[in-house]
Amino acid sequence: MLISKEMLFFRSVPAEIIQVNEKVTVDLFVKRKDKLVPYLPKNSTYTEVNFSEISHLGIRKFYVRGKDRQHLERYMARYIDRILTNPEVPSKVKVNAFYVTSSQTMQQAFEDPRAEHLDNIKRSVKPMLKNIMKNESILKDLFSITQHDYYTYTHSVNVGIFATALAVRYYVDSGNKLDLNMEKLSYGYFLHDIGKSRIPLNILNKPGSLTEEEWVIMKMHPEWGYSILMETGHLTDEAAYIALQHHEQIDGSGYPFAKKGSDIHPCARICAIADTFDALTSARPYKEAIGPYDALKLMQKQSIYDFDYTLLTTFIRMLAP
Repeated sequence: MLISKEMLFFRSVPAEIIQVNEKVTVDLFVKRKDKLVPYLPKNSTYTEVNFSEISHLGIRKFYVRGKDRQHLERYMARYIDRILTNPEVPSKVKVNAFYVTSSQTMQQAFEDPRAEHLDNIKRSVKPMLKNIMKNESILKDLFSITQHDYYTYTHSVNVGIFATALAVRYYVDSGNKLDLNMEKLSYGYFLHDIGKSRIPLNILNKPGSLTEEEWVIMKMHPEWGYSILMETGHLTDEAAYIALQHHEQIDGSGYPFAKKGSDIHPCARICAIADTFDALTSARPYKEAIGPYDALKLMQKQSIYDFDYTLLTTFIRMLAP
C-alpha cells in the first residue's frame, strides 16, 4: 500500500482510456481515501468483470507511475481509433488522448519520416476528423489543450488542428464548395512541415536569428516536404499544395516560388493562417508568446500582404468565442 506523498510520482488516467478485453501495458492503481493501491498489474487483461467493478464503484480515474508515461502513450496510440469513435468517451478525454498520441507520432515522424510513421498520424487524424464533422463543438476542447511551448512536432499538431477547423468552417459549414477530400486535406495540414525533418537540428533549434546561409537551408523545407511525401506514397494533391505553398504570401513575397494571390491554392492559404497564428502565440527561446487577441489583430493588419482576407475573417470569427 502506498502513502499519499508517493502520489506525486503518479499521473491520473481517465478510466475510459483502458480497453476492455485487452492487456494493459502498465501497472494500474486506484485511489482509496488518500492512498493509491494496486488494482491490475501490467500484462494482465482488463476484463468485463473489471469494467463492471470500476463502474459500480464510481471510479473515474486510474493512476500509473510517472516513469511509465511512454508505455501509456504507446498504449493509447494503439487504441486511439477505439477511443475516438466510442460515444461513451467524453469529448475532453478524446481530445487529450488525440493530442498526446498525435504529438508522439508526429515527433516520431520528424525523427524518422518513414511511411509507417506517417501512417500512424493518419490513424489518429481520421477518427478525430469524423468527430469534428459530426460535432464541431469538440473544436473548443481541442483549442483549449493546444500547447504553446514551441517544438516542431507540437507546432505541426497545433497547425493541423487550427487549419482543419478553418477548412471545416469555410468549406463545409459556410457552403463554399470545393472539390477537396477533407480527410486528405487534414493529413496535409498535420504534415505541412515534415520537410523540416531534413534540416540540421543546430539550425532548426537555433535560439537566435539565422544567418543568410542558414536561412537558405530553412527555406528548403517546403520542397523537402514535397519530396518526403512523394517518396513515402503520401503525396495527394492536397498535401502537395500545402507542403509547397504554405509559406507563400498574397503579395508575392513568400517562398519558395513567390506565388501571388489566387495563384496560391486555398488549402495552402488556410495553412498559412494557422501556421502564423500558432507561431505568434507560442513561446520560443528568442521571443515571448503573444495572446490570441493580439496575434489576430496583428495578422489582420498584415492581411493585405500575407493572408487571404476572407479566410482570415472566417478564422477570427471561429476563434472569437
